[in-house]
Amino acid sequence: MDALTPGRDSRAQIADLLANSPEPLTVDAISEHTGLHANTVRSHLEVLLAKEVVTRESTERTGRGRPRWIYQSAAKVPSPYQILAGALSTQLAQIKDPLAARSAAELWVEALPALPIAASPDEAVAEATDALNRLGFTAEATALGDAIHVSGCPYADIVEANPVICEIHTAMLSTLLANTGQPIAVTSMEVWSRPGMCTARLQRTDQQPSRIITPEEIQS
Repeated sequence: MDALTPGRDSRAQIADLLANSPEPLTVDAISEHTGLHANTVRSHLEVLLAKEVVTRESTERTGRGRPRWIYQSAAKVPSPYQILAGALSTQLAQIKDPLAARSAAELWVEALPALPIAASPDEAVAEATDALNRLGFTAEATALGDAIHVSGCPYADIVEANPVICEIHTAMLSTLLANTGQPIAVTSMEVWSRPGMCTARLQRTDQQPSRIITPEEIQS
């Protein structure tokens, strides 16, 4: 890779350098490629980090001193959605496998940071709902926490041709709730309960009505 082209913005060229690099680069490597002083490179990288144009992570320490930072283009860091899309594509290719939905769901959940053990059923529902939102959906729990409405599905356009996607989503939510450590189960997933919205019905051991009155009882 060549040094900076005269007249071009050095910060933009650092971003281009990282975007075209096959591997993350250290400050010294960027300095060598661009001809900029290391302190100047660090200054530009801080701005690019703040703008989320690049990302950084520390290398493993091999001797004394602190580990070095390495930088790469943020475009090269897969988002949870990209990871999920890859998992989905893999599982749809194995559609004949009866365990496809559960296997895909486990891959999707692995794309998220581990959910904390919830202190209560309400907290468990809230954690699972937040996880769905982080995965690219628009999710909202009901006031009682006995259902979660899910809209904004990133895969809505292909659900009709691939109905197993809804099974994957159901298995994924079941896994998320199970990981919270609370006894909450998904009893059903109502697909398109309203246009553009699905509803996951939940069973909670802490919500047991003292009495259920049916219309038949009133009429008899």
